[in-house]
Amino acid sequence: MFYRHTEDSNCGYLPNLQSNSIFIDPDSEPSLDQLNLLHLQGFRRSGKLVYRPQCPECNACHSSRIINADFRASKNQKKAIKRNLDIRLRWVEAEFNEEHYQLYQHYIAQRHQNGEMFPASRDQYKGFLIEGHGTHKFLELRDSENSLIGCCVVDIFYDGLSAIYSYFDPEQAKRSLGRFIVLALISQGQEMGLPYTYLGYWIKNSSKMNYKADYQPLEVFDGETWRKLISNETK
Repeated sequence: MFYRHTEDSNCGYLPNLQSNSIFIDPDSEPSLDQLNLLHLQGFRRSGKLVYRPQCPECNACHSSRIINADFRASKNQKKAIKRNLDIRLRWVEAEFNEEHYQLYQHYIAQRHQNGEMFPASRDQYKGFLIEGHGTHKFLELRDSENSLIGCCVVDIFYDGLSAIYSYFDPEQAKRSLGRFIVLALISQGQEMGLPYTYLGYWIKNSSKMNYKADYQPLEVFDGETWRKLISNETK
């Protein structure tokens, strides 16, 4: 496999810093074994792009994973589960679906109006969430009336489920759907006998990314090995 580097750009998570990533040549088609190995080395996927941050000024981005067998829900997490007892989970293939797209478009319009993903066109949606390397499926969340209220795009690896992106009905804030989706993934992984649930990059000083430390025990990749995140590192 050939690796390339992105050009430096402003970091989207930490102010006054530049970001850079190493990524797999888009013209290559990595095998499932290669994708699993890259995943264990801290690489993530966005569409067909397989990448890992390699920034010139810091190393704040750490791949993170929950140890499924040892996970115990906190008080707030248990409340989120109780609020969503009516939800039915269903795995579906990663194919374009107008119902999915409409929910995604609504979510982006309400939550990320100032971001690069707005407005959410069909082409942008397909390139970001439908395209890939055959490792992903969609986990649907449907209420008692069978309405789609949430969805998580998930890579399924040998050792765990890896959350790529989640979106949900922003009008249903009382449900805490973002939190519930993570809990649903942990539960699904446990049922499948998988040891880990991967949540993407944990960034201590980013309000967008440090929530992952709420799910314990959490391991992070330090560039060489996976290690448990200790409590004083999250403060």
